[in-house]
Amino acid sequence: MTTADGLLSRLAGLDRQGLATVLAHRPDVLEEPWPRRLDVVATRLASAASVNAALLGLTTPHAQVLRALQLCHALGLRPTPVAEVCRLLGAEPDVVESFVDDLEERVLAWREPGGVTLPELLHTRNFRPDGLGQPAADLLGELGTTRLAQLSRAVGLPADGRRAELLLGLVRFFRDADGLRELAGTAPEPVRKLLRDMAEGVPEINAVTPLPGTPEAWAFEHGLLFGTYYGSAAMAVEVSLALRGPEHQLSFTPSEPECPRTHVGTESAEASSSAAALRLLDRVSAILELAAAEPFPLLKDGTIGSRLIKKVAKDTGGTAEEIELAIDLAVQTGLLLVQEPDPPRRGQKAAPPTLEPDPDVVRPAPALLHRLLLTTWWEPVRPDTDTQVRQLVVRLLARLEPGTGITGADAVTELATWHAPMLVTDEFAGQVAVALVEGELMGVFAHGAVTAAGRALLAPEKLVEVTEELVSRARTTALFGTDLTAIVPGSPDARLATLLDRAADRETQGTATSWRFSPSTVRRAFDQGVTAAELLGELGGIASGELPQPLVYLVNDVARRHGEAQVLDVASVVVGEPAVLTELAAHRKLAKLGLRAVAPTVLTSTVDASGTLDALRDAGYAPTHHTGDGSIVLPSREQAEPKVTIGDPPEATDRPFDPLDHADRLLAAPPTGPNLQRGQLARAMSDRYAGRLTPKQQQLCWQLEAGIPVDVVYRADGAEPAHLVVAYPELDGAVLDVWSLEDHGYRRLELARIDLA
Repeated sequence: MTTADGLLSRLAGLDRQGLATVLAHRPDVLEEPWPRRLDVVATRLASAASVNAALLGLTTPHAQVLRALQLCHALGLRPTPVAEVCRLLGAEPDVVESFVDDLEERVLAWREPGGVTLPELLHTRNFRPDGLGQPAADLLGELGTTRLAQLSRAVGLPADGRRAELLLGLVRFFRDADGLRELAGTAPEPVRKLLRDMAEGVPEINAVTPLPGTPEAWAFEHGLLFGTYYGSAAMAVEVSLALRGPEHQLSFTPSEPECPRTHVGTESAEASSSAAALRLLDRVSAILELAAAEPFPLLKDGTIGSRLIKKVAKDTGGTAEEIELAIDLAVQTGLLLVQEPDPPRRGQKAAPPTLEPDPDVVRPAPALLHRLLLTTWWEPVRPDTDTQVRQLVVRLLARLEPGTGITGADAVTELATWHAPMLVTDEFAGQVAVALVEGELMGVFAHGAVTAAGRALLAPEKLVEVTEELVSRARTTALFGTDLTAIVPGSPDARLATLLDRAADRETQGTATSWRFSPSTVRRAFDQGVTAAELLGELGGIASGELPQPLVYLVNDVARRHGEAQVLDVASVVVGEPAVLTELAAHRKLAKLGLRAVAPTVLTSTVDASGTLDALRDAGYAPTHHTGDGSIVLPSREQAEPKVTIGDPPEATDRPFDPLDHADRLLAAPPTGPNLQRGQLARAMSDRYAGRLTPKQQQLCWQLEAGIPVDVVYRADGAEPAHLVVAYPELDGAVLDVWSLEDHGYRRLELARIDLA
């Protein structure tokens, strides 16, 4: 009987609450398409992907109890008595029982008469993480009959009999810990020391061979060591455990580690969260403006170079961490797109791909943009272990009271390690530190405490309210000083920050942000086309009082000097025969181009290349457009106005049903059902079409049977024909039970009313 068959009988015996508990612990089995019956649930629960996902959710004591069960199973205790697990772990029965209950709710173990059983995928023969080797049965199974007989004779067992009998006798001998300790006590002294060292956690070593006449040969002759295919010496699990002594226990840490806590205050945490959120929005907006003016070049591997990160950080006043996170989120949300360059001409170097804003996307409002950034950070398009670590850290810290945090990344790492030992790798501490830093930049954490924004990630129905509140705290006015500074106590909104960035340089930011005006910064604003009256009017609109006279004098003084020298821009160049160019320069219709001869065959134009081309063509000439290197330019499409609006994530009603709802549905359905056989659907639809299926209709039937979605038209009584995209069919007489991709649910369609597209 397979694991799925065994699970089906167990699931069928559960009540509504018991089944819902299993589904809550293993939510991956409820992924679309939802399982129709319990046999589908059992199959999904027994799959490797589902078991691995469940293992990632185990805490350290759960994993330790499971490891003890696996060890007992490998040593032949099937099912495993809980008392033996308690002995191995040195734990009280009620403590171990509680963890076994949790494993049973996750269907990673279950009780049977006489003990606990594991699903087939959790059977293991490798115990290297525990400093143990292979079970003796595995090592003995690699030996021939003659060697088994020699070993039986050496340990005092009957050496006559068939291979199976010899093997069974030796396995029983190796499971007698007292007998193994007695045998090891008769070994030569150098061998006893070697055995003790290996038993302490080095189950396999090199440079030890069974050469006749050496002390080590005695260990091989008596089965305390085995030679491997690779020439090393291996010690069986049973020998290691016996030599460690009856008092030896496996690691067991049932209690969560104590972590130092700090109280930062809810008000302080939320103020920091709001400042971080507004600062992130400011960085994203600035990045989009910079990328629109000059696309960001990417490196050959498709990543952003550190030099560009530093440049953007300098231009925006942010840190490298802020800019890197903002660019990454802007790309994932689709605000920035990777643009591949045109193929280079022969002999030319290929241009790098670039990042630039999507011209078709309307930039979201601040609160919506923050929600988009938050949800993308929480559930990116391509989840990885970094995603799992950040979600784990948020959930752990969210258990504390609002305004309370854990001091130090090391303490958070220790806590996370206890809660998710299966996630721990060599990079785990770094992943936790990155999650904490990014969470602070996102406004999810503040001084180690989870904020309202972080808690809203765990309760998405509150996300809109929280983000609106965060953005509403932005300052819309500034304090202007006589020392040519502007100070915003708190976080500026995007409009205020953009206006001040245009005419002043940022100096500091934190709980307050300051800007400083200078002749060069004011001139920068004039260079962007602003007049003195417009600039003073805009600054006056954001001032909490009257503008100071020094600032007014500075603006007017720079305005008087602005434009005292002019640099003329040559927008385009016209090249041709001297006679033709002389005619063009004198043409009255082309006067608007400002054509000026700089050489017999060259005219300069004050209008760009596109405008000059249009004017020449309107005047009856036939010019061509060339690049600076002389190659011809093909016409390109005009950019369309943005038309795509990024909206909120799906509402809670779009999410899967509650586990209790699924439990009701599954218990009401038959536990098993027929499987659709190859060609069965085509035969049924052939009857629907009077035996005349076209090749395309036959292909659609085969696609449905293979699990590929198909478009169909369903004609119900008294209703317009419905166009459906369906998959995962099951045939029930004259009815086809299918999963509808639009409805996210199952529909029962009468075969006589289905038209294959």
